[in-house]
Amino acid sequence: MPYFSLLICLLFYSTTFGQYYMYGGYNYAAIDMKGANTIVATFNETENHSIPPLTNNFHGYRVGVGKYSRHTVMELGFGNLISNQSSSNPNQLKESAEVVVNFMSAHFLLGVKPFPKEFLTCGMAMHLGGQRIRYSFGGDYRSPVNNYIIGTEFYIDYGIKIRFMLKKSQRDKYFYLLRIRPYVHLQSNFAIGNFETELNQTPNVPNNAIEDNMSHFGFQISLVVPFIGEEDRTYLFEPSKKKKKIQDRKEKPKGPI
Repeated sequence: MPYFSLLICLLFYSTTFGQYYMYGGYNYAAIDMKGANTIVATFNETENHSIPPLTNNFHGYRVGVGKYSRHTVMELGFGNLISNQSSSNPNQLKESAEVVVNFMSAHFLLGVKPFPKEFLTCGMAMHLGGQRIRYSFGGDYRSPVNNYIIGTEFYIDYGIKIRFMLKKSQRDKYFYLLRIRPYVHLQSNFAIGNFETELNQTPNVPNNAIEDNMSHFGFQISLVVPFIGEEDRTYLFEPSKKKKKIQDRKEKPKGPI
């Protein structure tokens, strides 16, 4: 209950003032599909194919909108990660096989800015999405695994100011951010027995007999536009009224004794 109250307070504080932004960029993930790779290895051996492993080669994108406040960050985004591996049977030139794994999700993120005037944030995000395994034999795709998940992400990011894309007349007041965000994404296991049954035609394999997990480490590189102009920063980062009174007292010249 205390954590929920703290979250409500942070959300309320985040909506009071701040700067809205949009972002988009590249997403890489090091995902090791152990269960799927075992199934694919069996397929390669029996069918004389050479589909590469689905390991540490997931690429995709992430886009969204957000709001920076003085001490917090809120964000809504959407993204997709995909690994596509294929091969051809040397004995049958027309037979090609392809396996595709993708993870698509929408996320809500809440972060903290430890240093208000620095572009460094850390926090967590909740993902709601789906993970799918498809395969094709030179034609239509079939999806034996299509699973919905809720995942948790922990991240830290840092933004670097860039101005070269702006007009010279705007560079003194405005800038964009090049944001680099490493993260850790955690999920629970999901069953992929149907993938084994359809790809390798193995009889009597229960749906939950083989499991996989798409928890992973990854990083995002994105462009944030627009960000806070210098005039907005003056308002956003100005001292509180209490601090102003203290500063005024210190700066006020003392009269003759």
